[in-house]
Amino acid sequence: MSETMIPLKKFISFTFLSLATLLCIWGIATPANAQEIDEFAPATHIERIRIGPHPHDTRLLLDIEGPAQYRVNANFKEKTIELVFDDTSAGPKVIPRKYRDKNLSAIDVKSNEGQVTLTLHLKNPNTRFFHYSKKTPSQIVLDLKGTFEPFIKTQIGETEKKKSSQLKQGETESQKPKTTRIQGSTSEQIQQIVQSDTEEKLKKRRVEKELEQAKQIDLGFEVAKYILGLIFVIMFFTRVIRPIITLMTTSVEVTPKVQGAPTSAELEAIEDEKKRLGDMGAEAAKIRKSVGEFVEKDPKYTADIVRKWMREKGPGTA
Repeated sequence: MSETMIPLKKFISFTFLSLATLLCIWGIATPANAQEIDEFAPATHIERIRIGPHPHDTRLLLDIEGPAQYRVNANFKEKTIELVFDDTSAGPKVIPRKYRDKNLSAIDVKSNEGQVTLTLHLKNPNTRFFHYSKKTPSQIVLDLKGTFEPFIKTQIGETEKKKSSQLKQGETESQKPKTTRIQGSTSEQIQQIVQSDTEEKLKKRRVEKELEQAKQIDLGFEVAKYILGLIFVIMFFTRVIRPIITLMTTSVEVTPKVQGAPTSAELEAIEDEKKRLGDMGAEAAKIRKSVGEFVEKDPKYTADIVRKWMREKGPGTA
């Protein structure tokens, strides 16, 4: 039994070594293949476009992979803003879309030979546009805020016709520096704009911190998931695989049962039986001897007794 288990142990060891070798080769070859494929891929990849949280403005978040390099072509008269990305690819989730928003009506997506162009269609030509990029996570943040009143409105009080009539009447132009009259924005409105910009910056920092915390939480969950998976594999091996291997590789040897030495009572019983058998043998020998002597003394009489006994035991007597 033990001789047949030795090849089985060798087969199981060879199987585990082969699996471990294949896993190592696969783990080494996979990054190499991915690196060869990525050499010809664009440097930047746009994964998706989504609406981000903001209390007042319209915030767009562009999730990207790679460096955030782009150009901005704004045409507020046509109510369009173009973001041009060179050496960039767009994911399947980056598609043209219309929005029900107060500042943004739609986004067009054009991809051609490694260049992606995103066109933002605004609802108001007088729109403030802020944009910046983040490294962690890799994003481009776009903020849009439209207004129906211009922030600065200039008006020249004197026309050329009035100036010429004053000169004809002999009036001389004053030597005081001329100032441009600004209408539409008071000091309170300007302070409000500055205050709102400060609040927006603080909110942006707060949102960035929240996103960073969310990313750290996600990373913690990912690490915990891998740790739990490793613990499950170890427990599965120790609780299931190892007992099966032990059961398969354990040899069963049958050993004869060793009887104990007889007790004193058993020895006495054996001796008595031997003595009884010996006495019976002596009595039988004595009977045979006496019968032999009787036959030798009177053979004729002995023959008559035997014939008589045979007639009594014969078939006629039955």
